[in-house]
Amino acid sequence: MIKIPLQRLRHDSDLEFHFEGSGEKFGFNKVDFPVPDADIQFRLIEVDHGYFLTGQLTGLAQPECHRCLTQFDYDLNVQMDTLIVLDDSEEFTPEDDIVDVPGDTQEIDLTDFIQDAIVLALPVKILCKEDCQGLCAQCGTNLNESSCDCEKENIDPRWEKLKELNFEE
Repeated sequence: MIKIPLQRLRHDSDLEFHFEGSGEKFGFNKVDFPVPDADIQFRLIEVDHGYFLTGQLTGLAQPECHRCLTQFDYDLNVQMDTLIVLDDSEEFTPEDDIVDVPGDTQEIDLTDFIQDAIVLALPVKILCKEDCQGLCAQCGTNLNESSCDCEKENIDPRWEKLKELNFEE
C-alpha cells in the first residue's frame, strides 16, 4: 500500500515522496502481471481545493505477450497527474480527474490511483517484439522459436462457397 499521512500534508504546502519496491510489496492487485521493480516519485503541492499530485513511476513489468503468451520484461515509464480534493466539493464532477478524499480521512491511499495509471499507460495489445509471430492456430507452437508443419491454408468450411465467386467479370 502506498499511503500518505494527512498530518504531514496539513503542515507542509509542498511535499515530495519516494517509494521503491515491487508491485507485490505495494499491493498491486489490479495489475494482472508481475511488477518486480518499481520506483515511484511524486510531489504534492497545495492548491485551493486540496493538493495537486504530479509524479513518475519507472520500473519493470513482466506481462505476457498477447500473440505468443510469453512473459517478457517491459520498461514502465508512467507520468501521473491528478488533483486530490480533501472534502466533498460540488465544483467537481465524477468525470474530472480527481481523487476525492473525505475531510475526516487520516491518510490517503494512492495504490489504486497508481495501478490505474500503470494500466492506462500500457498499450492495448502488449507485444514482446513488434514482429512477434505468435502461436500456430493448429498446434500451438510458438512461431518465434520454431516453425511447424501445419497446413496454413486451412479455410473455415462456412466460407468455402466464396471460392466459387469470380470477381473479374
